[in-house]
Amino acid sequence: MKVASVLLFAFVLSAPVFVIAESDRAATQQTLDAACEAARERKLEPERAMYAQECVQRKMKDTLEECQRFYSDYGARIGDRAPLYYDLPECVAAFDFRQGYRE
Repeated sequence: MKVASVLLFAFVLSAPVFVIAESDRAATQQTLDAACEAARERKLEPERAMYAQECVQRKMKDTLEECQRFYSDYGARIGDRAPLYYDLPECVAAFDFRQGYRE
């Protein structure tokens, strides 16, 4: 009975530490995910601009704004098409951190 009480007491004392660690982990994951998305945007933005200019030159749409709107989702997951540039180092770090939690 005394051992059970000691174990219960130890668990109760460690519970706040676990909650703090969880919130720290979530904050770290958010930071890594944001860095990944920022890196992807830096890589995708010039490509979107290039495709929008090409769209205007080929007269695929009437205006530059229509072409920009058409290519605004370029690089995102659409249908069966995989999203682009999740192989960037920032994205790999975010993925590895997320997977490390599960091990």
